[in-house]
Amino acid sequence: MAARTTKVASFDGTQIVTHFFPAAGLRAGGRAPTVLDGPGWGQPGETDPAAATGSIAPLVAAGYNVVTWDPRGFGGSGGAAHTDYAPFEGRDVAALVAWLARQPETQLDATGDPRVGMVGGSYGGGIQFIAAASDPRVDAIVPSIAWNSLPDSLYPDGVNKAGWAGLLCQIGQSGKNRLDTHVVDSCRAATAFGVPPADVMDWYADHGPAALLGKIRVPTLIIQGTVDTLFPLAQGIRNYQALRGRVPLKMVWFCGGHGECLTNPGPADHTEQLTISWLDRYLRQRQGTATGPGFEYVDDTGTWYGADSYPLAAAGSLAATGQGVLTLDPSMTSGSPTAAAPAAAGTAVEVAVPPPSAAGAIVGAPKLTVAYQGTADPAGAVVYAQLVDTDRHVVVDNQAVPVKLDLDGQRHSVSVDLATVAWHVTPGSHLVLQVVAGSALFAPQNSRGSVSLSLSLTVPLAKAGTPIPAS
Repeated sequence: MAARTTKVASFDGTQIVTHFFPAAGLRAGGRAPTVLDGPGWGQPGETDPAAATGSIAPLVAAGYNVVTWDPRGFGGSGGAAHTDYAPFEGRDVAALVAWLARQPETQLDATGDPRVGMVGGSYGGGIQFIAAASDPRVDAIVPSIAWNSLPDSLYPDGVNKAGWAGLLCQIGQSGKNRLDTHVVDSCRAATAFGVPPADVMDWYADHGPAALLGKIRVPTLIIQGTVDTLFPLAQGIRNYQALRGRVPLKMVWFCGGHGECLTNPGPADHTEQLTISWLDRYLRQRQGTATGPGFEYVDDTGTWYGADSYPLAAAGSLAATGQGVLTLDPSMTSGSPTAAAPAAAGTAVEVAVPPPSAAGAIVGAPKLTVAYQGTADPAGAVVYAQLVDTDRHVVVDNQAVPVKLDLDGQRHSVSVDLATVAWHVTPGSHLVLQVVAGSALFAPQNSRGSVSLSLSLTVPLAKAGTPIPAS
């Protein structure tokens, strides 16, 4: 059986470029379950089954047909990209499923209803939630490094994550790609380091899984990246919590995603093996296939752990307090934001985090309370909080979060959750909380002034779960 490329007409006549790869060893007249494999933002569907980093080859070798496609607005497909919107990209997938049901290699559950699952990361992860909520013919999904809310991801607490916003706009507008006007408007705001107008933010809020998760009825394996600074772990946790107790569900945290893994990632093929096992169990419907514990994560030592579910059982906490004065000066943080990991800062208010008395695990979100007083022009300023491992000179899981301040000369207090992380700690660990005036992930500092900070941090410790042997 030969691979082939065609165009599938969607509901509005838009032509969607589609690639079909038959399962390995499939003989004439044979049929197999099929996996739809969606690409990332701005990218066409994968066409090279021999690509070393691709996902076609392992799926085909495991006995699945694979379908990839150029999403609406990207590659050779028509239309304009609406950021995985159910009335457009969701209906495009429905058209692909209908086309798939007519292919001779496709295993069917009923006439017009193929046995079909979905995989893919980022944009190819988000579309899985949309498709599964919209089309009952989808049987199992494995969304990787996807989002729950685009406004919360790109503009957390109303602060422009300009490094990622700029890069996504650059990718989305490259080549012959075509974007909906709302996306173009948000790109203009990103260029000016601002926040899009309310109508664009409302449009983005309507373009994500959050409002549709209640309609999903199929087994779901959520894969999220510990060092993902675009769609951090909290985005996957929200999707997990919305589906928990309603569908067969598993969540996995690996060292990767939209970000660079600067620590030991552990076995390279672990998530691939988990994906195949999930599909074997719930798409191929092999009842005896083991899918492992309901929650798995890798920490900075490269060790995988498993537990029944998230969150893990609590095992105490670490508390740290301190104070200092932070200078805000646009000229000191005027570099262009990037999508790179934030770096440990030389100028910061720092608070040492006392190590635990015995080895433990931080698997969750530290809590920070900031009492402050200062003046600045403009008075509405943003600073950034991050945990730093001073022994390795890395920001813990590459994560920094914005803290909005009102520097009108009066005393104020604000509490925020730091990013959720997975980090191994010992009596010899040296972690510090840094509050900094600028971060490479976000728009440059816009205020000039100074602020006196009193910081109180609580770092939750968790029972680490059961170590999982390497694949």
